[in-house]
Amino acid sequence: MKPCRLAVHTLLIFTCAIAVASAQHVDDRYVPTVHDPVFPEGGGPVVVIDEAHNNYHTMEGRYRPFAEFLRAHNCTVLPAIQPCSNTTLDAADIFVIANALGERNVDDWSLPVDNAFDIEEIDAIVRWVREGGALFLITDHMPFPGAIDVLAKRFGIHYSNGFAFYAGREGRGLMFTRGYDNLRSHWITDTPVNSYRVDSVVSYTGSAFTIEGEHDGLLVFGAGMISIEPEVSWEFHDNTRRTGIEGWRQGAAMHYGKGRIVVFGEAGMFTAQRTDRGIPIGMNAQEGERNAALLVNIIRWLAGGDGL
Repeated sequence: MKPCRLAVHTLLIFTCAIAVASAQHVDDRYVPTVHDPVFPEGGGPVVVIDEAHNNYHTMEGRYRPFAEFLRAHNCTVLPAIQPCSNTTLDAADIFVIANALGERNVDDWSLPVDNAFDIEEIDAIVRWVREGGALFLITDHMPFPGAIDVLAKRFGIHYSNGFAFYAGREGRGLMFTRGYDNLRSHWITDTPVNSYRVDSVVSYTGSAFTIEGEHDGLLVFGAGMISIEPEVSWEFHDNTRRTGIEGWRQGAAMHYGKGRIVVFGEAGMFTAQRTDRGIPIGMNAQEGERNAALLVNIIRWLAGGDGL
């Protein structure tokens, strides 16, 4: 494996100080440009975004650009405001969970982190996917991985409840590129969108995970990457636990029974936000312009676009 300074480029996108001091808000100036929708009019999947679990990203909130972009590709995008059940899930072709939280942690990003989903909901989600459903599971940095820990483990996904950083340059954005083998070949990354394929994407800190069993890594961490696991979000000390995450995933695709799952350890890369200082974060950033193609191909694959 090549050195991390090559395998995972660190970008001067934002530092920890900016991330802590500047609130991130939806970029109202961002308008997704779609010249050739990947789904025919009336033929796109129904994408349902979970909003019943104190989600930090919702359809009319931080994930409005996410929803608008998919609508421009002729998807139907709806919110789910009720707990997960057969009724809720059966209304979706693709169910999106982005940064769910338990009630205690909504205003308290410290340990312990409560589970966002109860056992009945988790059973319903697992059964739905196994029988042919498609789940897009998106989780940012601590405390969000801890909130979906029980759900994720049912699929063999194990998160570090921390922050994925390049040692020595904490808080910078991370670029994954095909040339350095940290953006891996898969139908999602290889299939062209508007005549080009996904050759590089940028994530913004986020978290790391491993997966038991067969799966395809999409974004894979290289040498020098660590997960820092604080007791309080964004409070790091010399004795804060650090785990090496070389070879861990920040994005992956897998089959589960008759269904499909795409899991990511970062949420901001699939929307368009700005800090209070005006710094773009996500699909609106120049270095993140290919993130949009990655997003639409994830939806295509979850909808069975590869024909398998």
